[in-house]
Amino acid sequence: MRLWPVLICLFLALPAWADRVALVIGNSAYQYENPLRNASNDARDFAAKLRDMGFSVFEGIDQTRQDSLRLVQEFSRAIDTDDTALFYFAGHGMQLGSDNYILPVDAVPGKEADLTQSAIRLQSILKTMENGADTRIVILDACRNNPFLRDSSNRATTQSRGLMRMEAGVGSFIAFSTEPGNVAADGSGRNSPFTEALLRHIDQPGANIHAVMRAVRSDVRDVSNGTQIPWENSSLIDEVFLAGVPLNQPATAAPAKRHMPRPTASGETCLEGEYNGGEVRFCVDSVLDPQSGNKYGPANLFDDNPETAWVEGVSGKGEGQRLSFDFAGNRDVGTLYLMNGYAKSDRTFTRNARIRDLRITGSTGAQSTLTLGDQAGWQAFALPGFTGQYWIQMEILSTYAGTHYDDTALSGLGFD
Repeated sequence: MRLWPVLICLFLALPAWADRVALVIGNSAYQYENPLRNASNDARDFAAKLRDMGFSVFEGIDQTRQDSLRLVQEFSRAIDTDDTALFYFAGHGMQLGSDNYILPVDAVPGKEADLTQSAIRLQSILKTMENGADTRIVILDACRNNPFLRDSSNRATTQSRGLMRMEAGVGSFIAFSTEPGNVAADGSGRNSPFTEALLRHIDQPGANIHAVMRAVRSDVRDVSNGTQIPWENSSLIDEVFLAGVPLNQPATAAPAKRHMPRPTASGETCLEGEYNGGEVRFCVDSVLDPQSGNKYGPANLFDDNPETAWVEGVSGKGEGQRLSFDFAGNRDVGTLYLMNGYAKSDRTFTRNARIRDLRITGSTGAQSTLTLGDQAGWQAFALPGFTGQYWIQMEILSTYAGTHYDDTALSGLGFD
């Protein structure tokens, strides 16, 4: 079975890789709430410190949601498996339901459901790092007292202060400016108490990240009279020295490049066939049950017919649902093509939900986050760095709401 017509190939330059890469975001100028005093200063100063320490730094100050997702995408392209990847955020962060979120400057205050649409899920950034690098450092100065949640009467959790504890895979270190469920001070000087201590200690030669955090915790405890205690979760195997290893520390060989196994879901629906001259297996996590004589399986994505669509089949808006290509051998993927929504007619298109943000992951850990236009017709997205993949997987991160149905639809899909 031929899955999709052959398309013209695009040849794209690959990014250069670095061995220590950081993403630093600081948000002070919130559009719908009072600005924070120090978050942007904290991020600027920390980014400068990391550059002095030899990091390649992606820096964003006062980022909108769209700006933040684009910066995360650029960061994900620059990290490789043997790198140390570091993410630092200063600004508003909060727990919503069972997840932690950071708030971009255009976050809109409101109920929990509204905030999840304008915020950025921290676990999705951590997943990006886990897919890209074997060693991950996350530092969150993001537990300021939060004014954004307007109505907590229907919240799934009673926790409203600060961030909740986060677990991570092996090779991760997550530092919080204060303990779970507490709030941290923004500070009256140029920097917050947490970042001020971090800037003082992080470049100490011979101090591993755990020693750095012990020193930071001591300083913040003293300056806050014990009301703020920095916290961390660690699943590191090896010691991590951000400012250089101690003298006589034995050098270790960089790990070999590797392909990750594709994450799978129970009950996947799959089809197999030839695509652009190679054998391909395509799978989706779920499919909406047939209704009114219509079927919504994955074959609808490859029939060149906008009057048919794949529609996910889980409750809610389909966030977290995945579509995957498995290849018989390694394949280069240069461009992804999508027809958003149920494109049968203008009326049908708006009735169902459509994909807004889509994360693409490859077997090598290559990753990109795409924002689809809310429009019918084909859209094309370049995927630099997706060469030699054994699989690629698309995960729905957010959606445009339908007027009648939450089910998210896609009418066409392909790549070259």
